[in-house]
Amino acid sequence: METRILLVEDEEHLARGLVFNLEAAGHAVELFGQGEALLERVALADAPDAHLVVLDVMLPGISGFEVLRELRASGNHVPVLLLTARDTERDIVHGLDLGADDYLTKPFSLPVLLARVRTLLRRHQPRSDGESEAATFRVGCVTVHPDRFEVDRDGDVRPLTAKELGLLQLLYHRRGTAVSRGEILQEVWGLHPETRTRVVDTFVLRLRKLIEPDPGNPTFLLSVRSFGYRLIELPQPA
Repeated sequence: METRILLVEDEEHLARGLVFNLEAAGHAVELFGQGEALLERVALADAPDAHLVVLDVMLPGISGFEVLRELRASGNHVPVLLLTARDTERDIVHGLDLGADDYLTKPFSLPVLLARVRTLLRRHQPRSDGESEAATFRVGCVTVHPDRFEVDRDGDVRPLTAKELGLLQLLYHRRGTAVSRGEILQEVWGLHPETRTRVVDTFVLRLRKLIEPDPGNPTFLLSVRSFGYRLIELPQPA
């Protein structure tokens, strides 16, 4: 299956190089020079679905941060890779808090960019017939398919982003045990455990909407006050 990447980059030389290399890697690429143009594109009902947005932060018009904010506010959870010359922890955390799945600071190497793209696109790769399902696991009545980046609840299949899956797997492997926000930040996002950010809490809310019968009253993914989160398994109905 051909993957479609929406690239938002106003630096012409860099944009040309990224388009060339992404297409050489087998992806279909749509290039936008402004954030407003991207938002218009994703709002089109008859446009083909995008599998990834590669989004520069410093753009003419509205910034990449504002584009990301509007994407998430509209309910669009397409994976987003931020490209930013702002390499301070504050700016990186701000992007993650807005809903970015990953980030790269400029200047970056092309192999690193392509590796990040592959990781974020992995959930769109079709599974081969002989691929094992041994990695699947259950949380209550929900079946998680890590190989497909999906959760399945009684036939209702929903996609998982790479970070959502990473968080769910960490909590599952440590199920029954409270896991601190700091450990989650370090293991899933690669951030210092004392980084001040609400990104963990934001992603927990997203996971609860996927795995909980009543997200407002969770029974599987529980908060541990002033510490972190704990995933528990309830007995299956007979």
